[in-house]
Amino acid sequence: MKHLVRRSLVPAAMLASALMLPTTTLAADFDGILSKIKLPAGFKIEVFAELPKPRSITVCKPLNTIYIGSRHGTIHSLRDTNQDGVADEVLQRAEGLNVPNGVACQDSQLYVGLQDKIVKWPVPAEFDTALPLEPLLDVKADLPNEFLHGWRYIKFGPDKKLYVSIGSPCNICEPKGMEGTIFRMDPDGSNVETVASGVRNSVGFDWNPVTGALYFTDNGADGMGDDIPPDELNAVTEVGAHFGFPFFGGKDVRLQGMEEKDPPANVVPPVIEFGAHTANLGIHFYTGEQFPAEYKNDAFVAQHGSWNRTVPDGYRIMRITFDDDGNATGKEVFAEGWLDNGSAIGRPVDIDQLPDGSLILTDDFANVVYRISYEG
Repeated sequence: MKHLVRRSLVPAAMLASALMLPTTTLAADFDGILSKIKLPAGFKIEVFAELPKPRSITVCKPLNTIYIGSRHGTIHSLRDTNQDGVADEVLQRAEGLNVPNGVACQDSQLYVGLQDKIVKWPVPAEFDTALPLEPLLDVKADLPNEFLHGWRYIKFGPDKKLYVSIGSPCNICEPKGMEGTIFRMDPDGSNVETVASGVRNSVGFDWNPVTGALYFTDNGADGMGDDIPPDELNAVTEVGAHFGFPFFGGKDVRLQGMEEKDPPANVVPPVIEFGAHTANLGIHFYTGEQFPAEYKNDAFVAQHGSWNRTVPDGYRIMRITFDDDGNATGKEVFAEGWLDNGSAIGRPVDIDQLPDGSLILTDDFANVVYRISYEG
Protein backbone atom coordinates (compact mmCIF):
# COMPACT_ATOMS: atom_id res chain seq x y z
CA MET A 1 0.00 0.00 0.00
CA LYS A 2 1.20 3.46 -0.84
CA HIS A 3 2.41 5.43 2.16
CA LEU A 4 0.43 8.57 2.83
CA VAL A 5 1.99 12.00 3.08
CA ARG A 6 0.23 14.91 4.68
CA ARG A 7 0.93 18.21 6.30
CA SER A 8 1.11 17.89 10.06
CA LEU A 9 -2.01 18.87 11.96
CA VAL A 10 -1.53 22.49 12.94
CA PRO A 11 -2.90 23.94 16.19
CA ALA A 12 -5.43 26.76 15.78
CA ALA A 13 -3.04 29.35 17.19
CA MET A 14 -0.50 28.53 14.50
CA LEU A 15 -3.15 28.41 11.80
CA ALA A 16 -4.15 31.94 12.71
CA SER A 17 -0.71 33.01 11.59
CA ALA A 18 -1.00 30.84 8.46
CA LEU A 19 2.08 28.82 9.44
CA MET A 20 2.56 25.45 7.74
CA LEU A 21 4.67 22.60 9.05
CA PRO A 22 6.73 20.24 6.84
CA THR A 23 5.10 17.15 5.38
CA THR A 24 5.51 13.93 7.32
CA THR A 25 5.05 10.32 6.35
CA LEU A 26 2.23 8.53 8.16
CA ALA A 27 3.32 5.49 10.13
CA ALA A 28 -0.17 3.94 10.37
CA ASP A 29 -0.68 0.83 8.27
CA PHE A 30 -4.23 -0.04 7.24
CA ASP A 31 -3.40 -3.11 5.18
CA GLY A 32 -5.02 -5.31 7.83
CA ILE A 33 -8.36 -3.64 7.19
CA LEU A 34 -8.10 -3.21 3.43
CA SER A 35 -7.23 -6.87 2.87
CA LYS A 36 -10.54 -7.91 4.44
CA ILE A 37 -12.83 -5.64 2.41
CA LYS A 38 -14.75 -7.45 -0.31
CA LEU A 39 -15.93 -5.48 -3.36
CA PRO A 40 -17.39 -6.45 -6.74
CA ALA A 41 -14.87 -7.40 -9.43
CA GLY A 42 -12.96 -4.44 -10.83
CA PHE A 43 -13.33 -2.25 -7.74
CA LYS A 44 -10.58 -1.44 -5.25
CA ILE A 45 -10.40 0.35 -1.91
CA GLU A 46 -7.42 2.38 -0.68
CA VAL A 47 -6.68 4.81 2.11
CA PHE A 48 -7.27 8.42 1.07
CA ALA A 49 -6.36 10.03 4.40
CA GLU A 50 -5.98 9.40 8.10
CA LEU A 51 -7.65 11.73 10.60
CA PRO A 52 -9.38 11.45 13.98
CA LYS A 53 -13.06 10.45 14.14
CA PRO A 54 -14.15 11.56 10.62
CA ARG A 55 -17.90 11.82 10.03
CA SER A 56 -19.74 13.93 7.44
CA ILE A 57 -18.15 14.94 4.13
CA THR A 58 -18.63 17.89 1.79
CA VAL A 59 -16.65 18.58 -1.40
CA CYS A 60 -16.38 22.32 -2.05
CA LYS A 61 -16.18 23.88 -5.50
CA PRO A 62 -14.42 24.82 -7.68
CA LEU A 63 -11.15 23.47 -6.23
CA ASN A 64 -12.63 20.28 -4.71
CA THR A 65 -11.34 20.95 -1.22
CA ILE A 66 -12.90 18.38 1.09
CA TYR A 67 -14.20 19.33 4.54
CA ILE A 68 -14.92 16.65 7.12
CA GLY A 69 -16.81 17.11 10.37
CA SER A 70 -16.71 15.05 13.55
CA ARG A 71 -18.56 14.47 16.79
CA HIS A 72 -15.40 15.33 18.73
CA GLY A 73 -15.08 19.08 18.24
CA THR A 74 -12.85 19.18 15.15
CA ILE A 75 -13.17 19.98 11.46
CA HIS A 76 -10.51 19.05 8.93
CA SER A 77 -9.84 20.02 5.33
CA LEU A 78 -8.28 17.63 2.81
CA ARG A 79 -6.72 18.19 -0.59
CA ASP A 80 -5.33 15.84 -3.22
CA THR A 81 -3.25 18.45 -4.99
CA ASN A 82 -1.48 16.07 -7.39
CA GLN A 83 -4.64 14.04 -8.09
CA ASP A 84 -3.07 10.67 -7.34
CA GLY A 85 -5.99 9.42 -5.25
CA VAL A 86 -4.37 10.20 -1.90
CA ALA A 87 -4.81 13.36 0.17
CA ASP A 88 -1.42 15.08 0.45
CA GLU A 89 -2.79 17.89 2.63
CA VAL A 90 -4.77 17.12 5.79
CA LEU A 91 -5.29 20.08 8.12
CA GLN A 92 -7.18 20.57 11.35
CA ARG A 93 -9.10 23.79 10.81
CA ALA A 94 -11.18 24.05 13.98
CA GLU A 95 -11.37 22.46 17.42
CA GLY A 96 -13.52 22.69 20.54
CA LEU A 97 -16.79 23.04 18.60
CA ASN A 98 -20.13 21.72 19.87
CA VAL A 99 -20.43 18.43 17.93
CA PRO A 100 -19.59 19.75 14.42
CA ASN A 101 -20.89 16.61 12.70
CA GLY A 102 -22.54 18.31 9.71
CA VAL A 103 -20.69 20.17 6.97
CA ALA A 104 -22.01 21.56 3.68
CA CYS A 105 -20.57 23.84 1.02
CA GLN A 106 -22.28 26.06 -1.56
CA ASP A 107 -21.02 29.03 -3.56
CA SER A 108 -17.64 28.77 -1.77
CA GLN A 109 -19.31 29.13 1.64
CA LEU A 110 -18.82 26.48 4.32
CA TYR A 111 -21.73 25.75 6.67
CA VAL A 112 -21.41 23.68 9.85
CA GLY A 113 -24.19 21.89 11.70
CA LEU A 114 -23.45 22.12 15.42
CA GLN A 115 -25.59 20.47 18.08
CA ASP A 116 -27.33 23.72 18.99
CA LYS A 117 -27.10 25.84 15.84
CA ILE A 118 -26.09 26.22 12.21
CA VAL A 119 -23.10 28.46 11.52
CA LYS A 120 -21.13 29.53 8.47
CA TRP A 121 -17.61 30.67 7.75
CA PRO A 122 -17.71 34.03 5.93
CA VAL A 123 -14.34 33.47 4.22
CA PRO A 124 -14.47 31.57 0.88
CA ALA A 125 -13.89 27.98 1.94
CA GLU A 126 -11.11 27.34 -0.59
CA PHE A 127 -9.38 30.71 -0.34
CA ASP A 128 -6.59 29.64 2.00
CA THR A 129 -6.47 26.28 3.77
CA ALA A 130 -3.98 27.67 6.29
CA LEU A 131 -6.70 29.83 7.86
CA PRO A 132 -8.61 28.67 10.94
CA LEU A 133 -12.40 28.52 10.65
CA GLU A 134 -13.07 31.68 12.59
CA PRO A 135 -15.19 33.56 13.09
CA LEU A 136 -18.13 31.21 12.61
CA LEU A 137 -21.29 33.28 12.21
CA ASP A 138 -24.72 32.14 13.38
CA VAL A 139 -27.21 31.29 10.66
CA LYS A 140 -29.87 29.62 12.81
CA ALA A 141 -29.24 29.55 16.54
CA ASP A 142 -32.40 28.05 18.07
CA LEU A 143 -31.95 24.32 17.45
CA PRO A 144 -32.78 21.82 20.21
CA ASN A 145 -29.62 21.34 22.27
CA GLU A 146 -30.08 17.70 23.24
CA PHE A 147 -27.25 15.19 23.46
CA LEU A 148 -29.10 12.06 22.27
CA HIS A 149 -29.32 12.15 18.46
CA GLY A 150 -27.97 15.69 18.64
CA TRP A 151 -25.42 15.31 15.83
CA ARG A 152 -26.72 17.31 12.89
CA TYR A 153 -26.57 16.26 9.27
CA ILE A 154 -26.78 19.11 6.74
CA LYS A 155 -26.66 19.32 2.96
CA PHE A 156 -27.55 21.77 0.21
CA GLY A 157 -30.27 20.60 -2.14
CA PRO A 158 -30.75 21.19 -5.87
CA ASP A 159 -32.98 24.13 -4.87
CA LYS A 160 -29.91 25.74 -3.23
CA LYS A 161 -31.61 25.56 0.17
CA LEU A 162 -29.86 24.11 3.21
CA TYR A 163 -31.48 20.94 4.58
CA VAL A 164 -31.00 20.04 8.26
CA SER A 165 -32.00 16.92 10.20
CA ILE A 166 -33.07 17.17 13.84
CA GLY A 167 -33.09 13.82 15.62
CA SER A 168 -35.66 12.84 18.23
CA PRO A 169 -33.92 13.15 21.64
CA CYS A 170 -35.01 9.71 22.83
CA ASN A 171 -35.35 6.07 21.95
CA ILE A 172 -39.16 6.06 21.68
CA CYS A 173 -41.11 9.21 22.57
CA GLU A 174 -43.34 11.83 20.98
CA PRO A 175 -41.10 14.56 19.51
CA LYS A 176 -41.81 18.20 20.28
CA GLY A 177 -41.31 21.28 18.16
CA MET A 178 -38.49 20.82 15.65
CA GLU A 179 -37.53 17.40 17.02
CA GLY A 180 -37.86 14.45 14.69
CA THR A 181 -37.84 16.50 11.48
CA ILE A 182 -35.88 17.45 8.41
CA PHE A 183 -36.26 21.11 7.56
CA ARG A 184 -34.89 23.40 4.89
CA MET A 185 -34.09 27.10 4.83
CA ASP A 186 -32.49 29.75 2.68
CA PRO A 187 -28.72 30.09 3.16
CA ASP A 188 -29.27 33.14 5.39
CA GLY A 189 -31.50 31.16 7.76
CA SER A 190 -34.80 32.56 6.52
CA ASN A 191 -37.90 30.81 5.12
CA VAL A 192 -37.65 27.74 7.35
CA GLU A 193 -39.93 24.93 6.16
CA THR A 194 -40.48 21.40 7.50
CA VAL A 195 -39.79 18.87 4.75
CA ALA A 196 -40.35 15.66 6.73
CA SER A 197 -41.68 14.84 10.19
CA GLY A 198 -42.03 11.57 12.08
CA VAL A 199 -38.28 10.98 11.74
CA ARG A 200 -36.44 9.20 14.56
CA ASN A 201 -32.85 10.00 13.59
CA SER A 202 -31.65 10.66 10.06
CA VAL A 203 -27.90 11.01 9.57
CA GLY A 204 -27.85 11.01 5.79
CA PHE A 205 -29.81 12.23 2.78
CA ASP A 206 -29.38 12.88 -0.92
CA TRP A 207 -31.49 13.63 -3.99
CA ASN A 208 -32.50 11.11 -6.63
CA PRO A 209 -30.92 12.45 -9.86
CA VAL A 210 -33.79 11.08 -11.99
CA THR A 211 -36.87 12.13 -9.98
CA GLY A 212 -35.39 14.92 -7.84
CA ALA A 213 -36.93 13.38 -4.70
CA LEU A 214 -35.12 13.64 -1.36
CA TYR A 215 -34.13 10.24 0.06
CA PHE A 216 -33.10 9.92 3.69
CA THR A 217 -31.96 7.14 6.00
CA ASP A 218 -33.61 6.73 9.40
CA ASN A 219 -32.38 4.67 12.34
CA GLY A 220 -34.92 2.43 14.07
CA ALA A 221 -35.66 2.16 17.78
CA ASP A 222 -33.61 0.07 20.21
CA GLY A 223 -34.72 -2.28 22.97
CA MET A 224 -37.34 -4.27 21.03
CA GLY A 225 -35.15 -7.27 20.24
CA ASP A 226 -32.52 -8.18 17.70
CA ASP A 227 -34.67 -8.14 14.59
CA ILE A 228 -37.21 -5.31 14.95
CA PRO A 229 -37.85 -2.62 14.04
CA PRO A 230 -36.06 -2.29 10.68
CA ASP A 231 -33.97 0.71 9.74
CA GLU A 232 -35.40 2.71 6.84
CA LEU A 233 -34.74 4.44 3.55
CA ASN A 234 -37.47 7.00 2.88
CA ALA A 235 -38.42 9.18 -0.07
CA VAL A 236 -40.00 12.61 0.25
CA THR A 237 -42.48 13.12 -2.58
CA GLU A 238 -44.69 15.56 -0.66
CA VAL A 239 -43.23 18.33 1.48
CA GLY A 240 -44.23 17.99 5.13
CA ALA A 241 -45.15 14.29 5.01
CA HIS A 242 -45.04 12.16 8.17
CA PHE A 243 -42.78 9.09 8.18
CA GLY A 244 -44.16 7.16 11.12
CA PHE A 245 -42.07 7.77 14.25
CA PRO A 246 -42.88 7.15 17.09
CA PHE A 247 -45.83 5.03 15.99
CA PHE A 248 -44.17 2.79 13.41
CA GLY A 249 -40.75 1.34 12.72
CA GLY A 250 -40.44 0.24 9.13
CA LYS A 251 -43.68 -0.35 7.26
CA ASP A 252 -45.83 -1.85 9.99
CA VAL A 253 -44.00 -2.57 13.27
CA ARG A 254 -45.78 -0.76 16.11
CA LEU A 255 -43.23 0.74 18.51
CA GLN A 256 -43.18 -0.22 22.17
CA GLY A 257 -45.48 1.87 24.35
CA MET A 258 -47.19 3.51 21.38
CA GLU A 259 -49.38 0.58 20.29
CA GLU A 260 -52.63 2.14 21.51
CA LYS A 261 -51.98 5.63 20.19
CA ASP A 262 -53.39 6.73 16.86
CA PRO A 263 -50.79 7.68 14.24
CA PRO A 264 -51.37 10.60 11.89
CA ALA A 265 -53.30 9.92 8.71
CA ASN A 266 -51.37 9.03 5.57
CA VAL A 267 -48.09 7.98 7.21
CA VAL A 268 -45.53 7.38 4.43
CA PRO A 269 -43.88 3.92 4.60
CA PRO A 270 -40.20 3.42 3.76
CA VAL A 271 -39.20 2.50 0.21
CA ILE A 272 -36.51 0.12 1.54
CA GLU A 273 -36.28 -1.67 4.89
CA PHE A 274 -32.82 -2.48 6.22
CA GLY A 275 -31.88 -4.93 8.96
CA ALA A 276 -32.67 -3.83 12.49
CA HIS A 277 -29.87 -1.92 14.25
CA THR A 278 -27.61 -1.85 11.17
CA ALA A 279 -27.39 1.95 11.69
CA ASN A 280 -27.75 3.29 8.15
CA LEU A 281 -26.12 6.73 7.97
CA GLY A 282 -24.69 8.43 4.88
CA ILE A 283 -26.27 8.00 1.45
CA HIS A 284 -24.99 9.08 -1.96
CA PHE A 285 -26.55 8.74 -5.42
CA TYR A 286 -23.87 7.87 -7.95
CA THR A 287 -23.71 10.29 -10.90
CA GLY A 288 -20.15 9.71 -12.11
CA GLU A 289 -18.74 8.03 -15.20
CA GLN A 290 -15.96 5.90 -13.66
CA PHE A 291 -18.12 3.01 -12.40
CA PRO A 292 -19.85 0.63 -14.83
CA ALA A 293 -22.99 2.03 -16.46
CA GLU A 294 -25.33 -0.13 -14.37
CA TYR A 295 -24.31 1.82 -11.25
CA LYS A 296 -25.40 5.18 -12.68
CA ASN A 297 -28.14 6.79 -10.54
CA ASP A 298 -28.04 3.98 -7.95
CA ALA A 299 -27.43 4.90 -4.31
CA PHE A 300 -24.80 3.78 -1.81
CA VAL A 301 -25.64 3.66 1.91
CA ALA A 302 -23.12 3.41 4.76
CA GLN A 303 -24.14 1.01 7.52
CA HIS A 304 -22.32 2.08 10.67
CA GLY A 305 -23.18 -1.19 12.40
CA SER A 306 -25.12 -2.39 15.43
CA TRP A 307 -24.14 -1.68 19.01
CA ASN A 308 -26.95 -3.45 20.89
CA ARG A 309 -27.60 -6.60 18.91
CA THR A 310 -26.77 -10.12 20.15
CA VAL A 311 -25.12 -10.93 16.82
CA PRO A 312 -23.57 -7.77 15.31
CA ASP A 313 -24.86 -6.69 11.91
CA GLY A 314 -24.10 -3.90 9.44
CA TYR A 315 -20.54 -2.53 9.11
CA ARG A 316 -20.76 -2.41 5.29
CA ILE A 317 -21.85 -0.43 2.25
CA MET A 318 -25.19 -1.26 0.67
CA ARG A 319 -26.13 -0.54 -2.94
CA ILE A 320 -29.73 0.50 -3.60
CA THR A 321 -30.72 -0.28 -7.17
CA PHE A 322 -33.11 1.91 -9.16
CA ASP A 323 -34.88 1.46 -12.48
CA ASP A 324 -34.73 3.92 -15.39
CA ASP A 325 -37.70 5.84 -13.95
CA GLY A 326 -35.90 6.42 -10.66
CA ASN A 327 -37.86 3.86 -8.59
CA ALA A 328 -36.02 1.78 -5.98
CA THR A 329 -35.96 -1.89 -6.96
CA GLY A 330 -33.90 -3.54 -4.23
CA LYS A 331 -30.78 -3.62 -2.09
CA GLU A 332 -27.55 -5.61 -2.13
CA VAL A 333 -24.19 -5.61 -0.38
CA PHE A 334 -21.57 -3.55 -2.24
CA ALA A 335 -18.65 -3.58 0.23
CA GLU A 336 -18.21 -5.64 3.38
CA GLY A 337 -15.50 -6.87 5.69
CA TRP A 338 -15.45 -4.23 8.43
CA LEU A 339 -17.05 -6.88 10.67
CA ASP A 340 -14.38 -9.54 11.11
CA ASN A 341 -15.43 -12.72 12.94
CA GLY A 342 -17.95 -10.76 14.98
CA SER A 343 -15.59 -7.89 15.85
CA ALA A 344 -15.63 -4.44 14.26
CA ILE A 345 -12.46 -3.29 12.52
CA GLY A 346 -14.19 -0.28 10.97
CA ARG A 347 -17.52 1.57 10.94
CA PRO A 348 -18.53 3.39 7.72
CA VAL A 349 -20.20 6.78 8.22
CA ASP A 350 -20.59 8.99 5.15
CA ILE A 351 -20.06 8.73 1.39
CA ASP A 352 -19.35 11.38 -1.24
CA GLN A 353 -18.11 11.51 -4.81
CA LEU A 354 -14.90 12.98 -6.19
CA PRO A 355 -14.70 14.68 -9.62
CA ASP A 356 -13.05 11.61 -11.18
CA GLY A 357 -16.08 9.49 -10.27
CA SER A 358 -14.48 7.64 -7.36
CA LEU A 359 -16.11 7.56 -3.93
CA ILE A 360 -14.67 8.60 -0.59
CA LEU A 361 -15.92 7.06 2.63
CA THR A 362 -15.34 8.04 6.27
CA ASP A 363 -14.75 5.55 9.08
CA ASP A 364 -14.86 7.00 12.60
CA PHE A 365 -13.76 3.74 14.22
CA ALA A 366 -10.55 3.14 12.27
CA ASN A 367 -9.94 6.92 11.95
CA VAL A 368 -9.54 6.84 8.21
CA VAL A 369 -11.03 8.07 4.93
CA TYR A 370 -11.13 5.48 2.13
CA ARG A 371 -11.31 5.91 -1.63
CA ILE A 372 -13.19 3.37 -3.73
CA SER A 373 -12.41 3.34 -7.45
CA TYR A 374 -13.05 1.15 -10.48
CA GLU A 375 -10.39 -0.07 -12.88
CA GLY A 376 -12.24 -2.85 -14.71
